[in-house]
Amino acid sequence: MTYVIAEPCIGEKNGACVDVCPAACIHTTPDAPQNYIDPAVCIECEQCVLVCPVDAVFLDKELPEEWRRFEGVNAAFFQANKPVSSLQAEEAARMADAVSDYASRAGLEVAVVVLDRDGRVLASCVSDSQHQDAAARKAYTALMYGVATHELKPTSQPLWRQSSDIDGQRVLLTPGGYPIVEGVDTLGAVGVAGAGPQQDMLCCQAAVGARLAAQAH
Repeated sequence: MTYVIAEPCIGEKNGACVDVCPAACIHTTPDAPQNYIDPAVCIECEQCVLVCPVDAVFLDKELPEEWRRFEGVNAAFFQANKPVSSLQAEEAARMADAVSDYASRAGLEVAVVVLDRDGRVLASCVSDSQHQDAAARKAYTALMYGVATHELKPTSQPLWRQSSDIDGQRVLLTPGGYPIVEGVDTLGAVGVAGAGPQQDMLCCQAAVGARLAAQAH
């Protein structure tokens, strides 16, 4: 269950609920008409109910029928205002270096390309230049479909994006592309080409592992 802020808050937008919320799950924006409760964070503590001067806060299961739509209104506010995350250049460089290190130890010559969430190149490292385009296309494919390229089939559909968003000329359905995913967000992707399917995948795993190791510290 979660609490929901309904129509009486519109125009009132009193900040008392924000001040007492121990989960910091009540937010708004300057141009929004009311306050909103994040259903993913609310701990049902009732503090907002106790201080609301216009009795605008209800448990979701107790919403009056005429205000039932406000359950969706509250949730939609947080979807629309969700911060957009992407891989950072420092992370991408660390991932590319990890691939280069692994490839060097294994005696491989590969091309690696790391993309941000918008498909822009953040980092690359090339010991085999003829495969750089393939590495970039694998990274793009993993980014757009949201899954590693070795799991894709010609009939596969993207997880988070629209099919119409995908540039078919940049798609390469061969192993060696891994998305960087947090929750339901694809932050970027890494693509490796030049060493064969299994080794390209291991190179990608080295990149992903390097990022996770850095986050752990």
